Amino acid sequence: MDFQTQKRNKAGESERIALIHHYSHALSGFSAMLTESEASALSATTYNNMMKPVTNTSNYFANPHEIGVGEINPLRALDPGLVFETNANDYIRFLCYYGYSQKDIRSMSKTNITCPIKSSADLISNINYPSISIKTLKKGEKAKVITRTVTNVGHVNSTYNAKVHSPEGLVVNVTPNELVFSKGVPKISYEVSFYGKEAHGGYKFGTITWLDGRHYVHTVFAVNVE
Repeated sequence: MDFQTQKRNKAGESERIALIHHYSHALSGFSAMLTESEASALSATTYNNMMKPVTNTSNYFANPHEIGVGEINPLRALDPGLVFETNANDYIRFLCYYGYSQKDIRSMSKTNITCPIKSSADLISNINYPSISIKTLKKGEKAKVITRTVTNVGHVNSTYNAKVHSPEGLVVNVTPNELVFSKGVPKISYEVSFYGKEAHGGYKFGTITWLDGRHYVHTVFAVNVE
């Protein structure tokens, strides 16, 4: 299956999930798909339907750059627990950060968008996406902090705790590491700091998982240490 076919399949699943949940737009459903995981096998999303690790075209184990969080599970996505909401403006700003000209973006989006004066690829990390990618983390510099906001679509009164898996030498901290949702608190923001002083150079991969005893909300991160 090629990449474009996978994108179309995910878009179709996103629409169906959005209709079932009555989300305001399909992007929330897409986020729900990317955060699903299974309590009985937390790493199951990186395994294929034969319960073998997903591989790339060279038959090596695939990394998050190649498979993201792994293969989707539409049934689990119907009850994701938490979602990372985004809207069209987030993706328009992505084009700004990526380097497209304001003229081209306005032509493509049919909007009068004004790009930030200091747009750069580094700002892409701040888009409220279920994954985190950091283009450059300098060893000698202070920690880089990324913010994410999650919306509770599960039980109204829910408490999630964070569990971090990071490679040796890369220090990853989540603040707060406990999220308490209630009727009056459906959304909560948290910060993730990355410090790479002791890490070897190159891309480092890891995960942040929010657990409430029922849901496992899985976020993959990719950090390029220099």
